[in-house]
Amino acid sequence: MNIRRDLDEMSGVPGLAAVAIGTFDGVHRGHQSVVRAAVKKAATMGGAPWVLTFDPHPMKVLRPREAPLLLTSTPHKLKLLHDLGITGCLLLSFTPRLASQEPEDFLKTLSASWPGARDLVVGSNWTFGHRGRGNVELLRRWASGAGVQVTTVDPMAWDGLPISSTRIRQAVQAGCLEDARAMLGRPFSLLGTVMAGRRVGTRLGFPTANLDPHNEVLPPPGVYAVRAMMKEGEWLGAAFLDDKPHEGLSAEARLVEVYFLDFGGGELYGRDVEVFFTRRLREVRHFDSPEALRAQITRDVECVRAEARNATAPGE
Repeated sequence: MNIRRDLDEMSGVPGLAAVAIGTFDGVHRGHQSVVRAAVKKAATMGGAPWVLTFDPHPMKVLRPREAPLLLTSTPHKLKLLHDLGITGCLLLSFTPRLASQEPEDFLKTLSASWPGARDLVVGSNWTFGHRGRGNVELLRRWASGAGVQVTTVDPMAWDGLPISSTRIRQAVQAGCLEDARAMLGRPFSLLGTVMAGRRVGTRLGFPTANLDPHNEVLPPPGVYAVRAMMKEGEWLGAAFLDDKPHEGLSAEARLVEVYFLDFGGGELYGRDVEVFFTRRLREVRHFDSPEALRAQITRDVECVRAEARNATAPGE
């Protein structure tokens, strides 16, 4: 993906572009409809599908104490957007200066810096600019005089209410993975980098990949059936989310330990792994002996295999 981080870099981008604009935390089904509209518009105009998004999340700058936990880190979000067909991303740093910019000034700067951005695709409830004063109506008025097309996409609903990142965060934190899946359009997942751990699993005969999740929202502590994906392939796995902070991480952070079933691919340290949470198998338990823990992990692994068999059984 072509990633640019400043409007000053956009004048050199050749060709036309249809640009989906938004924060896109989680890249849920509503976001996907906006992104797919941009991909379709780009194909129609013979241009490229781009996204304009922000890092950090605007709330972390505007009201840091009220800032939400995130569903997707920036690297994870970019991967998901690329999977939807996006070929370029303008990743603007959200600063107090940008937050104070009037919406008209933002649009003028965008148009002057990126003349190829000829179709802007946004959600119908999108707001922008100082104090959120900009909206779709203002955007359309400006666009009519600037020779820019505007495409709006209505929100998507699930269970009688609009799909939102907030609803999905609440579902994940409550352990309602099926609800999260319904709104995301895929199983909830995290993208993490494998880091060195305490090697407890190795000593028990179940070596785990210890993931430092870049994103902030995690399901409740427990053991989960998961699918783990790397560039080399996909494996079944059992993931352990502890109820205590891990040494070397902040008090708020939790390590995610994943045992890959039938993995023989060598060293994992430093690799990026996307972990898809299928189902919670059990709560966190504490054991009196390594033997008791080993026996429980063996049962957990069999539960993961049974989960996979049931998912692929005829008629399922």
